[in-house]
Amino acid sequence: MIKIEVTGNSIPEVADKLLAIGASLRASAAAETPRGVTKVEAEGNAPQKANAVVVTEPAPILKPSVASTDTPAPAALDFDTDVAPHVLAVVTRSGKPAAQRILSQFGVEKASLLDPARWPELVTALKDAC
Repeated sequence: MIKIEVTGNSIPEVADKLLAIGASLRASAAAETPRGVTKVEAEGNAPQKANAVVVTEPAPILKPSVASTDTPAPAALDFDTDVAPHVLAVVTRSGKPAAQRILSQFGVEKASLLDPARWPELVTALKDAC
């Protein structure tokens, strides 16, 4: 587990510290340090308490997200190429009422109205129907 804690008196101060940490991580990723030891620790310098930064191992560079979950997000599906063809396949093979029954299980009348996070579930249900 990687834990990074940054404290500051203002948002700009925290932002500056985060940018500095990111630059430091990029630089230290190039240097070969033992796993679990930060560049600061390898040089014999303890992290300063004022910055309250603790890095137990090199962290991957992540894109900021609005929400975080404990489970990894499934690969994003494209509606036109990954979902719609399965809806059309069910309509072609079993008729529109069959597709509507499956969609009603998800609480929607049209596949395009379903939350994209649930598209993989819908695709599975549609595949099972064929």
